[in-house]
Amino acid sequence: MSLKTFVKIGKIENLSDARYCAGMMVDILGFNLEEGTEGYLSPERFKEITDWVAGVSFCGEFAHAQVAEIKLAATQYPVEYIETQNIDQLEELAELSQELIFKLVLTDAKDLSKLESSINYASEFAKFISIHLTDDSQKNEAEAILSQMNSRPKLLRGYELTHENAFEVVDDPIYFGIELEGSPEDRPGFKDYGNVMDILEVLEED
Repeated sequence: MSLKTFVKIGKIENLSDARYCAGMMVDILGFNLEEGTEGYLSPERFKEITDWVAGVSFCGEFAHAQVAEIKLAATQYPVEYIETQNIDQLEELAELSQELIFKLVLTDAKDLSKLESSINYASEFAKFISIHLTDDSQKNEAEAILSQMNSRPKLLRGYELTHENAFEVVDDPIYFGIELEGSPEDRPGFKDYGNVMDILEVLEED
């Protein structure tokens, strides 16, 4: 079994999500390794979860951490990818042995105006660039800009994803794949996978 497109699942907090997503053959599982933030996983908790899954790559996710904190975490956790939301960190983080993912969050018109230049710069250092919108009304303008770009970096769509439109990404030349997010479980072993399950089941190869 495999999926029809590349899939990263971020914000994995529990074994239920990790085992389900690995069983569905997603490509990357992402974990919040930024100490002091909601959803943070200690090295011990990370090991408890990841020891039970195989066949996927692991990514350490950071939103506001300093480079020194990220570099330290890169030595404490066996991850293949590091994700940052700070474009100014990419060049220095490129010194790490892990591949980089840049999470590009578009919040306003200023971000849209810099979209192409930000992607062109980030693609020098990051293997994947994950695009996220805080306002879905930006979708058409953002995609118009992306469709006109000369370069074709590996972009992941991280916005407005449902089981009804999942196939749009499979056939969309803009995007290499998608990024979804895990969610807390009700109690250990009891979980509603919700939108993640709906989308992954649609994307299963026949």
